[in-house]
Amino acid sequence: MKNSCTFAARTHTRLARACVHATSKNSIGDRQEIDMRCRRASMSATAAAAAVRQLLGRMALALGLALLTAMPHGPLSGGLALLPLTPLARMNLTCNWIPPPFGLRNQSLPGFEVTCGPNMEAMLPIGEGSYRIDDVSTTGGTVTISAAPIYQVCYDRSGRPNRSTGARPMNLKGTPFFFSTRNKLVATGCNYRFFVNFSSSSGGKGPVVPIMSCGTRCYGSSDVIINGSCVGTACCNVNMPMDGGQEFTYKIENDTIPSANVTGVEAGACSAAFFLDQGEKVFTNGGDRARMPLKDALVPVGERNMVLDWAIGNVMTCKQAQSNSFAPQYMCNNVSSCTDAPSGTGYLCRCNGGYVGNPYATDGCLDINECRDGSHNCTFPRLCQNTPGSYNCSCPENMFGDGYTTGTGCNESPVPSGSPTKNPTQGLNACTDPEKNPCIHPKYCRNEEAVTLCDCPEGMNGDGRKNGSGCKKQFPLDIALGVGLAVMVTLATTLLCYYWAMKKRKVARKRADLFRKNGGLLLQQRFSVMTSQGEEDSSAKIFSAQELKNATDNYSESRILGRGGNGTVYKGVLPNKSVIAIKKSILFDESQVEQFVNEITILSQVDHPNVVKLMGCCLETKVPLLVYEFIPNGTLFQHIHSKRSFTWEDCLRMAEETARALAYLHSTSSTPIIHRDIKSSNILLDENFVAKISDFGASRSVPLDRTHVTTLIQGTIGYLDPEYFQTSQLTEKSDVYSFGVVLAELLTRKKPICVGGPEESCNLSMYIVILLDEGRLLHEIEPHILAEAGEEQVYAVARLSVRCLNLKGEERPVMEEVASVLRGLRESFAKKQTFTRRGDSIQESNEQESIECEAIPSLQCSDESTQQFSIEAEMLASSHIAR
Repeated sequence: MKNSCTFAARTHTRLARACVHATSKNSIGDRQEIDMRCRRASMSATAAAAAVRQLLGRMALALGLALLTAMPHGPLSGGLALLPLTPLARMNLTCNWIPPPFGLRNQSLPGFEVTCGPNMEAMLPIGEGSYRIDDVSTTGGTVTISAAPIYQVCYDRSGRPNRSTGARPMNLKGTPFFFSTRNKLVATGCNYRFFVNFSSSSGGKGPVVPIMSCGTRCYGSSDVIINGSCVGTACCNVNMPMDGGQEFTYKIENDTIPSANVTGVEAGACSAAFFLDQGEKVFTNGGDRARMPLKDALVPVGERNMVLDWAIGNVMTCKQAQSNSFAPQYMCNNVSSCTDAPSGTGYLCRCNGGYVGNPYATDGCLDINECRDGSHNCTFPRLCQNTPGSYNCSCPENMFGDGYTTGTGCNESPVPSGSPTKNPTQGLNACTDPEKNPCIHPKYCRNEEAVTLCDCPEGMNGDGRKNGSGCKKQFPLDIALGVGLAVMVTLATTLLCYYWAMKKRKVARKRADLFRKNGGLLLQQRFSVMTSQGEEDSSAKIFSAQELKNATDNYSESRILGRGGNGTVYKGVLPNKSVIAIKKSILFDESQVEQFVNEITILSQVDHPNVVKLMGCCLETKVPLLVYEFIPNGTLFQHIHSKRSFTWEDCLRMAEETARALAYLHSTSSTPIIHRDIKSSNILLDENFVAKISDFGASRSVPLDRTHVTTLIQGTIGYLDPEYFQTSQLTEKSDVYSFGVVLAELLTRKKPICVGGPEESCNLSMYIVILLDEGRLLHEIEPHILAEAGEEQVYAVARLSVRCLNLKGEERPVMEEVASVLRGLRESFAKKQTFTRRGDSIQESNEQESIECEAIPSLQCSDESTQQFSIEAEMLASSHIAR
């Protein structure tokens, strides 16, 4: 740290000496510019030393400031946001570090907005292109950008052009930028002439030269470029014609010399035309070679530096912009000055002497404290007084002069008339005179440059003077820092603990409010009543929001089992390793809380092997969550419409299981329940492919003394009962209709609703009726199903489906009857399968017996064995019906 301070101090001293020397040898106008640059450079050196000295103090305040940053705060000024102060007008640029008026959105003047490139470089959007900014001059009003050639064509080894590239002509109209005379037009290649026609803006001062041209010459393949020059051989250049140009057009003409031997010159070479900063070399790929062959010089040209002039106020001068008619549009702030742009178009702003910052923003120019940063010229630094934009120097008592090192300085006071002559230093060192010693502690008195200074002993602070603040004991700095830091840490820890405690309490209070709002107290009461009345204890549980959040990894996307119109289903794992499915609904009707609690109570008592078990619910969220047992094998819909094919026995079994479950819900359970959304995607399959009805989000319970309830229409298109849709009266026959669609889906393997197919087959519930009426049913059944089931079974299931799809609900069968019919079909199919397998065995036995009879003529063979087997087969079939 000590070395850093010493280095910064030395740097500051060298800069100050150099600046004084340079200022003394230049004109008044140059002195002002040099003085400003020296002040800014000195600021950076002084700031480095100050930063090192203040490091320890800042460490103690860092934690306190970190807490304060959480408080809301507004902008510092009403103008543009201030950019970091820059000591020089030119610097290494990034999109976050660029001098005004350039800047990111909302930090720049109109037309000067920049964007960030891939490596945080500043990019200037112009038209459809974006150009990297390499340099900005705030005093000269220029910006250097990297731009591609405006024309480029390369030739193959046979001399034929094979690639043409180049940007479209840059158009600067509508922007504050102009083509600068610091550019030159460069053309490289062989024997062609490049013409450019510029259009001038009204602010251009230069002569109007409508067309400029440049021609290149190649005399043979042995031509070389001398020292990278551009004097005609394969290269030409011409200076820009004027200031203020904003757009141009160009054309190219061949300019071949008949007598020149240029065979093979263009083979593998490139011709290009581009604008280039006059300070840049044309050929950059030749290294230090004095003679460069054409094949090495005429290579593809990448982005090159070009210069644009910029200014504020379009074509206004400073005098015009400051006039009454344009005063509201004048952009320079109160402590900045206006200068006409060097290009002659518009004006520039710069902070006045003694200020630094953004001259285009309100309060953007900040005062430089020369006394603090050491950039002053006072003979006695302690007697430097900062003023807005400047500083004042003075001399100690008993001395006279202006106090400036560049002025008369400070000299000894003149000797009074008649007094004896004194030594020049006599009387100035008061430390040696006990009566004149101004210090409280005489031994800490010292004299420097004719000024008496007083210090305090170690452990004390003050000015040490008798007539000043004296010396007072101070608390040791290291102990003060330690205590302060400990207090800060303790305070920060206390505040953080308090914040988290309050946040946790707020979350708990919010969850408690939601629990009451969603009927949690009522549900707890119902469960208690059920237990006290000796009813079968419900296995349903009321989960906390944190339990389900932990079970789903905070509802991770990877835990989603499926999404539907009513909500999203997540897979969860409880601490006891049991797997659950959590349904997170989208909407919840707060006016139906009691109805919701009633249905949760009823569903928790439903216990059927073909109904997904309700494990519980969570009422601490805005929309209550329902928790079900996890069924691993997906939905019936996924299996029907995928490549997996079920056997006919599986189809009949799953259909019967679903019908039995619906019959149980409609009549067997304590309170009848209408599912209201029966569809193949709500029928889940467990690990043994046993069907289970799920998703009771739309279900409703029906009082025992009523046949229907009137509700808002809910369901899925394609499965929705048309009678319920028309009357809004929900009955158990609505579930029968939906089940009929599922039967048709199992039979035909078609989706309930299709898009883009024939009109008659787009609605499965209508299509199955048409197929049965017109005798085309067997044509729509997959061959392997028809071969396995047989026509009789297929027609039986189709007729049952059509009965369920009757438009009149009263003519539809009840689910108990549907389940019985499916049971009969299963038994019939099982008996047929048994006879088929047994018949195959009989045929093989008869064939073997016939062979034996032929081989042994003494054996007497008859049909008795066959007849006997038929009776045995019939008895066996009746005992092997699938359950």
